[in-house]
Amino acid sequence: MRTDMRGKDFVTLMDYTGEEIQTILDVAFDLKRQNAMGASHELLKNKTLGMIFAQPSTRTRVSFETGMTQLGGHAQYYSEDNMQRKNKETWEDTGLVLSRYLDALMVRLYDLEKYGMARDIMNEIRKATTIPVINGLDDKEHPCQCMGDIMTLQEKLGAGWKKKKIVMSWAYSDRVKSPGVPQAMLIACSLLGADLTLAYPKGYELDDEYMAFANEAYKKTGGKLTITNDIYEASTDADVIYAKSWGSTHGMDKAEDKEYRKQFAKDWCISDEHFKLAKPVSYYMHPLPAARGEEVTDAVIDGEHSIVYDQAENRLHAQKAVLALLMKKK
Repeated sequence: MRTDMRGKDFVTLMDYTGEEIQTILDVAFDLKRQNAMGASHELLKNKTLGMIFAQPSTRTRVSFETGMTQLGGHAQYYSEDNMQRKNKETWEDTGLVLSRYLDALMVRLYDLEKYGMARDIMNEIRKATTIPVINGLDDKEHPCQCMGDIMTLQEKLGAGWKKKKIVMSWAYSDRVKSPGVPQAMLIACSLLGADLTLAYPKGYELDDEYMAFANEAYKKTGGKLTITNDIYEASTDADVIYAKSWGSTHGMDKAEDKEYRKQFAKDWCISDEHFKLAKPVSYYMHPLPAARGEEVTDAVIDGEHSIVYDQAENRLHAQKAVLALLMKKK
């Protein structure tokens, strides 16, 4: 192990180095191999992870609960409705109390009134706790999803993955979703020096803070960032088309966003037409759940290019690595 992350929060990848991110991935691959062999790795025996879900979840909840069990620990699920948060207990008091009971806390919080509000609350919780806080998705970033995604890219593309054409694209959906996935992918690729093509219609630019960080990181790591507003240009010779919907980070409210995006519904639904332009051996990625018929056609997500279920599985292994590295005592 090249780095020591014990006690560190996992809220934004901007707090991490490329070496730390690759260490998480190396541990994830090792745990996956051990799991396949049926080996026991109770690295977190008698440890407890608390999980606050202010929004619904399938993959995040199940992968964290299963991961803690496989690591010999235990995970507890809470919603705001079954905590004193329902009676307006502050996030600060909630965090301070939970720190006395738990070894780490995972929080999933997004879809609030304005972009950035969920991150502000996440930071408030971080300040109040004395245990690692893990971001299970807020309105700015989804670092846990990203670790599974990068793991999948390394697995499928091999040693030369950094120089493959990886497209992170907007896709149409009637639902206005968090930009957490593309923003986490941007940061991870910039820190690891991996080439990335961002594709989105005008109006769906990523957060200025994330763009500035990535541009500075790329100067040091030597990767290349390409931006286009043409999904067909992005798809041409692509090795990976990773496409999902996200909402505006620049002041468009949800009602405006839902109306504005309708004009992009046809071209920005990933279909066989996009993969005809991609490399013969190429992959479709999505964090799930996908809006079938909006973000992607059934033919693509159920077809030979799709690796969405490999992605979903790798959430388990990547998050186990995060948990083990953050929660393990010296």
